[in-house]
Amino acid sequence: MTAVAIELGRRRDDPRPAGPELLPLDAGEHYRFVFDMNACIGCHSCEVACAEQNGNPVSVNWRKVGEVEAGSYPSVRRLNLSMACNHCLEPTCLSGCPTNAYLKLDNGVVKQNADDCIGCQYCIWNCPYEAPVFNPERRIVTKCDMCLPRLEAGQSPACVASCPTGALKVEKVSIAEWRHDSSGADAPGLPPSTITSSTTRIILPPDLPADAEPARTWAVEPEDPHWPLIALTLLTQLAVGTVAATVALQALIGPSRLGPGAVIAAVSGVVALLASIGHLGRPAHAWKALRNLRRSWLSREVALFGGFSAAAVAYAAAGNLVLGLIATALGVAGVFASARLYLVPARPAWYSPRTVLAFFATAVASGPVMAALALSGARLPVDWIRLLVGVGAAATIVQLAMYQYLAAAVAVHKQHEWVAFGRLLFRHFRGLLALRVACGLAGVVLATTVVAAPSTLLMLSLLLTVIIGELVGRYLFYVTVVPMTADGSFFRGLR
Repeated sequence: MTAVAIELGRRRDDPRPAGPELLPLDAGEHYRFVFDMNACIGCHSCEVACAEQNGNPVSVNWRKVGEVEAGSYPSVRRLNLSMACNHCLEPTCLSGCPTNAYLKLDNGVVKQNADDCIGCQYCIWNCPYEAPVFNPERRIVTKCDMCLPRLEAGQSPACVASCPTGALKVEKVSIAEWRHDSSGADAPGLPPSTITSSTTRIILPPDLPADAEPARTWAVEPEDPHWPLIALTLLTQLAVGTVAATVALQALIGPSRLGPGAVIAAVSGVVALLASIGHLGRPAHAWKALRNLRRSWLSREVALFGGFSAAAVAYAAAGNLVLGLIATALGVAGVFASARLYLVPARPAWYSPRTVLAFFATAVASGPVMAALALSGARLPVDWIRLLVGVGAAATIVQLAMYQYLAAAVAVHKQHEWVAFGRLLFRHFRGLLALRVACGLAGVVLATTVVAAPSTLLMLSLLLTVIIGELVGRYLFYVTVVPMTADGSFFRGLR
């Protein structure tokens, strides 16, 4: 250690005042970060100071320094972009959190209560800047709070105090004026500030080239497959489709021996809910996911599928048509809520009606086939088996057609997230995509064979083919999506 101690990047002999550094807020004002791209030298002192101040492990960075590139060899220019939580006026982390763990304070800080977090990570999906970060040691999501204790003492956050060039500052912002025009938060490679009304003001170089883009553009990595969510979505959709098909048959031909279909659906729904708990960092606190029914689609998904599972079990036990109709209604609403929570602007490839259609198509492609197989030994008329299998085949054709839609969308959309999504889906995972398409086509062929000559063996083969195809498709759904994000460098990967 040298004789001159360093605390949060500020030397004790630094002539700058130690505090109070911030002026008090007036009515209608918030604090916000200011980043001057001209002054940043990419030393990462802000990252280190932030981690030290908040005791974060190496893998958890609330502030991250990325790179912006412009020009072409040999005339290449590289600039830096330091970003943390933008303490937005309309924070999507807050509105999407199922446990109400987030709070927008009067001074503008978006604060998270760690005790309320269950580690579902939905706030990370919702935030276009991916400011919340999952802490693997604590099993919860954590984020920048602008060093709130320092802020309340009139001092600058640790990242600001540590910056040797003054590239980072905190200033006051008029809420009304910023709502009217938040373009000062836009920069190359950043998501549009209008999504959340980001308050961070970014000072760009006056001579910034028009072709400037983030260095992460070509460093594309697959996302986590989220296996518990794959199990949740596929099993719930299979269960809903099976219940709906069974209820429809009961309404048309009577209750005779339709129990097996309802039992399979009930078991699938319960198993799906149990599997989904594996996605949480704190499974014991899963009940907290019901706290935000007013705003969070994840809370609604949990409530609806919980009600569906209970109604499906009751329907399987009693065989009452009314209970079956209730289970079907709750299940359909649950599938919609499940799909709706993926419609976040921060993930453009998901942010489309195609996601909703795909989730319902999975239910229709698998559920009726499962019901036909379960009821094949219950003296179900052959014509009804043919109808169920035909409906499932039609849904599979819809699923395959959506890959053509995605290819067309990739060709039209030029932003990084769509281009990178296309690179992952049609190049990196082309083998799995071919398997998905092959399973779909094989399913249609098998369905045609079953319609011509129904048999239990053929229906079992059809169901397995459909399930494998849907499993591969759902895996691709998760791993190929490319999120908007604020940071990144060529050598450090996407994040």
